[in-house]
Amino acid sequence: GQRDPSKLASSTTDGGDEDPFQIRFPHAILAGRWELQPQHPRLPSLDDAKERVSSSARRLPHYQLFPKPLPKALTVKVYQMDHGSSPTKICKSVVDEDIISNLPEALRDKILCCLPIKEAVGTCLLSRTWRYTWGSMTELMFRRADFASGNDSADDDRRFLKFTDMFLFLHNGPILKFCLNTVANEMVSTGGHLYRWMLMLSRNKIKEIQLQTSIRDSYKVPSSFFSCDELEYVYLRACVFTSLHLPPPSKGFKQLHTLRLEYVTVEGNSLGDLVASCPNLEKLNIRGLCSQSNINIRSTKFKVLKIEGWFTHLNLHAPYLTSVWIGLELNSDTVGASTTRCNFNLSPFIASLSDVETIRFHGHILECVEREFLILKQPKLFNRLTEISLEINLGDLKEANFALCLFQHAPNLRFFKLKLISRNSMVPRVHFWESIDRDVCLFQNVEVVGLFDFTGSFAELGFLKFLLEGAPVLRKLGIIDKGLDRNVLKNLLKLRRASKDAEILILEACFPH
Repeated sequence: GQRDPSKLASSTTDGGDEDPFQIRFPHAILAGRWELQPQHPRLPSLDDAKERVSSSARRLPHYQLFPKPLPKALTVKVYQMDHGSSPTKICKSVVDEDIISNLPEALRDKILCCLPIKEAVGTCLLSRTWRYTWGSMTELMFRRADFASGNDSADDDRRFLKFTDMFLFLHNGPILKFCLNTVANEMVSTGGHLYRWMLMLSRNKIKEIQLQTSIRDSYKVPSSFFSCDELEYVYLRACVFTSLHLPPPSKGFKQLHTLRLEYVTVEGNSLGDLVASCPNLEKLNIRGLCSQSNINIRSTKFKVLKIEGWFTHLNLHAPYLTSVWIGLELNSDTVGASTTRCNFNLSPFIASLSDVETIRFHGHILECVEREFLILKQPKLFNRLTEISLEINLGDLKEANFALCLFQHAPNLRFFKLKLISRNSMVPRVHFWESIDRDVCLFQNVEVVGLFDFTGSFAELGFLKFLLEGAPVLRKLGIIDKGLDRNVLKNLLKLRRASKDAEILILEACFPH
C-alpha cells in the first residue's frame, strides 16, 4: 500500500536547480532535517521545534479545521556528497525519523502554545499524529490583529469571532490560560460572545484569564466568571463590577494571587467584597478606577498594591505591604469641588505599615487627605523603606510636613523622586525647610534623588539646600527644570554639598518618573 519512494524523489525544485536539502512535503518538518546523519538524531530544543513547526505552518495552503486525508507514506529527498564523485541521490523514508511527534505530550503542547493561534491550528496538516493535537492546547491566545485584512474591519471582526467560537467549541481538554486581545464591539454586548466564552472557561479548570478589550465599550463582568474558582491570575480591562454576582467570601477565589484591573467601574463596595473573597491575594493593581462609593479594602496578605483613578472615599488596611502606589486623578474643571468630597485616611494607613519598601503617592492624593498633619509615634520606623516617590507642593505646609515625617521615619532611605507642583500661587512664603535643625541628618543613606518640574521657587530652593547639606553619601541629583534662567541653573551647581561625590545633573524630560 505504500508509494514507490524512488518516484517521489524524482521531482526537482520550482527553480529548476536541485537543492540537496529541499523538503518536498511540509510534513517532513517533523523529520529532523538539520541532521546530515539522520541515523544519529538529537532531541531538538524547544526553540528549534517551535521555529520548524512555525515555518512549516506558514508554508501550508489555507487550512481548514477539517483537512483532507493525508498521504500514508511521506518521503524526503537528501543528497549525500562523496569526495571526488558525483552526488548520489538517496531516498529515505521519514516516517521512522519523526522526532517532534515523538516528543512528550507536554512538550508538544508547549510548542503549540508558543505559536500564533492560527498557525497552531495549521499544524493539523503536518501528519495524522498532529491532526487533533491543537484541540488539547492548554494555553490559548486570541488576537484580533491576527485577522486584520486591511480592508473591511467589520468582516475581520466576524472572521475573528467565528474562528474563536469554533475553536472553543471543538476544543477538548482543560484550558489553563485564556488570553483575548480584541476591540470587536459585538463581543462585549450583553449576552454576546464574551459571556458564552466565559461560561465555557468556567467548566475547564481555568487558572489564568486576560481580557484586553476596547476601553470604549465597558461590560459587566459575567456571572460565570465568579464560578472559575481555580483562578490564580486575572487581568480585566474596561469592565464594571457590581455586588450582585459576587461570591460569598467562603466560595471565592481561594487560589488567586494577582488581580489586575484597568479602566474599571466599581459600584458600591464590590471591590472590597471581591478582595475579601480572595484570601491569598498578594498583588492588586488597579489603573483607571472610577468609583463614587466608599471603598473599604482589608487584607493581611497584600504585598503589592497599586491604585490609580478617581474615587471619593478609600479605606485601606494592609499592614504587610512591601510596595504601595496610590494616585488620585481629578478632572481639571472640578478639582475644587472634588477635593472637598475626597476622603482617604492616609495617616492610619501609613502608621499601620511595617514591612513597606516602596511608597509612591501621586496625583492629588496629598491635597485631598485629611487636613491634620501626619503624626507618627517616634518609635515607629520604616526600616525597610528604601524608595519614596511623591507628587508634592513643597510650599504647602501640610504636604511639606508629610514629606518631612516620612523622611524622619525612613533611616535606610536610598532613593526618592519628587514631582514638584504649585497648585496655589497666592500662598505666602513659608520658611519651612530653613527652620529645620541642620544637625538632624535625615538623608544619611540617600544616594540618588530626582526632582521633576523644578521651577526654582522659594520653597523648592529651600528644600534643595536642605537636601544637599544633609546627604553625605549622595551620588547623583537629577533636576528636570521648567524653563529656568541660565543664571539660576549656574547658581544651583554652586550650592554647598555634604557629599564630595555628589553630582548635579540638569536633565531634559528623560529622567525616569
